[in-house]
Amino acid sequence: MVFPVVMYGCESWTVKKAERRRIDAFELWCWRRLLRVPWTARRSNQSILKEISPGISLEGMMLKLKLQYFGHLMRRVDSLEKTLMLGGIVGRRRRGRQRMRWLDGITDSMDGFNIKSVQSQGFKLNVWDIGGQRKIRPYWRNYFENTDILIYVIDSADRKRFEETGQELAELLEEEKLSCVPVLIFANKQDLLTAAPASEIAEGLNLHTIRDRFWQIQSCSALTGEGVQDGMNWVCKNVSAKKK
Repeated sequence: MVFPVVMYGCESWTVKKAERRRIDAFELWCWRRLLRVPWTARRSNQSILKEISPGISLEGMMLKLKLQYFGHLMRRVDSLEKTLMLGGIVGRRRRGRQRMRWLDGITDSMDGFNIKSVQSQGFKLNVWDIGGQRKIRPYWRNYFENTDILIYVIDSADRKRFEETGQELAELLEEEKLSCVPVLIFANKQDLLTAAPASEIAEGLNLHTIRDRFWQIQSCSALTGEGVQDGMNWVCKNVSAKKK
């Protein structure tokens, strides 16, 4: 009963680093009390967590609730509070103003999560850039609703992770909310000599077996910009076809 009470309303909290440390300290205090281990005992926090094996930390549970709330909020109509939530605070910081926004906590936790509006060929595309770290992947499905195009970026120079990359892509394509959604695979870092060509990646990912949607693999380099616009042209073409 303790953790649900502590997390009540946490979806709207702006949690700073100092507060994260306090949350971690409180969680460890709870686990020590549960195991009847006093602070004077010579037991490390790691040994306590290993014995409890909570699976997910208190901070992790709070992040999960925040991401679910954020996903619901972003799926609402454009006339609601998205602009206010995503907009920055203009002017100098005054006494009492928050040092960070609620969304900053989301982007910090997602390590690269970003939302951009991109204009291309008369289309305004709302692009959700979601990180690919292992800890973030379970939360991907919170953002599948009303997706028009899936863009999957691959590091062409990291051959050791091709198998893992293929498995993740296959799982994404099996998601019900992404059924029949066209997919663009960006084979990034083609400016490196060690990069695998797009044809080799397509064969390794068994893209030829995809029959339920349109797909395209595009060689590109985020550093030089080569191939990026070609990929976006394909995106606009398929968005246009889907809207007809």
